[in-house]
Amino acid sequence: MNKASKHDASKPLRNAVRPPESYEPWETHNRIPLPVIWIALALGIWGTAMLFEDQTSYGVAQSEREAGEMLAHGAAESGEAVFLANCSTCHQPNGVGVRLAVPPLDGSEFAKAGPEVVAQIMLRGIDGPIRVKGFTYDGHMPSFATALSDAEIAQVAAYVSTRFGGQEAALSPANVGTLRESVSGRDSWQGGAELASLVAGLPPQPAMSERTESAINPAVSDLIFAGSGNVWACASCHGGLGQGVENTPRLAGLSEGYLAGQLRDFRDGARYNEHMVFVASALSDAEIDGLARYYAGLRVASTAGPSLGGDLARGEEIALRGDWGQGIPACFSCHGPSGFGVAPDFPALAAQQPAYVASQLAAWAGGHRNNSPLGLMNQISAAMSERDRRSVADYLATLPAVPAVGPDAIAQLEGSDDGR
Repeated sequence: MNKASKHDASKPLRNAVRPPESYEPWETHNRIPLPVIWIALALGIWGTAMLFEDQTSYGVAQSEREAGEMLAHGAAESGEAVFLANCSTCHQPNGVGVRLAVPPLDGSEFAKAGPEVVAQIMLRGIDGPIRVKGFTYDGHMPSFATALSDAEIAQVAAYVSTRFGGQEAALSPANVGTLRESVSGRDSWQGGAELASLVAGLPPQPAMSERTESAINPAVSDLIFAGSGNVWACASCHGGLGQGVENTPRLAGLSEGYLAGQLRDFRDGARYNEHMVFVASALSDAEIDGLARYYAGLRVASTAGPSLGGDLARGEEIALRGDWGQGIPACFSCHGPSGFGVAPDFPALAAQQPAYVASQLAAWAGGHRNNSPLGLMNQISAAMSERDRRSVADYLATLPAVPAVGPDAIAQLEGSDDGR
């Protein structure tokens, strides 16, 4: 090794040449090997594909979740909507029913039995006494087989079972279709006694009894079916079971106090109808009371139906909520839930003949009838258009008939009889 090679590198060389001020260091670029480029491109393509797939999967999953939530929410809303439109006028929106008249759904043994049981009841209806939550009800629930589709019955049955029975269960329209075929041609369930074969563990149910005619003494029976003297029989206009027809009103199920009051008003001149004034003028107080008791005790199916071309949706709106912009209160605010009446002053409207209802509304509006409490009906009817009168009358004709309330049910309410 020579002396020059032994120079200490830590010390600057004395004879080293300094680069100029404008000098910039640089280095030559060697080419990147092709395999490295291929690997980088492959990784980039793979990463992009994975990112796109993840985004697509997330979007699909999100859409599926939203669709599922919307479907579940829509099903619940649909079931509730159909229930409110078809069932709540009797059972009430909160499912508590009507005291002594309509059994509750909330917490009932039948709602807890599941949607298939509810659907079978809807398809056939119920006619006769039924015991629910410790009370006995004796009425008539119509069949919805022709009124609602399989899908609508499935929705309502699932809603009732979930909302009022605490059963998280669904029912498909196909299942309802199968149930519909199995009950085709069969009459209504004959009260709780027959339903006991469908629902296990029911409390003891009352026996079915035929009550198309209430107890009646011979003198009153003659007035109804044969007439007396020159006075024609009640049945000749109102029918033997008091169901009425066209402009002749239904009497079956109206309260005893209301019927007796109207007969006395006809007799005493407070209310006028050419035929009824002639009939009532020949009746004694005892005969009036006997007739009122007979018709109030009848429990028979409705023969009414929409016949005036009214708007049923508008009629339902007025009956349930009124139209305060026109000064029209809800019919049911005075006439009771489901139009079952509030004795003795407010008669039942459910299942009343529509031509009769419309004619009476017109009579009140025109000042030809003036015997309503505090003149309420005169004011209300005058605020209603002729179209609204027809709509309300037609809607009321779609409702089920008024259930009879007997002394046994009243005794239950008063606590003197537990109904067992």
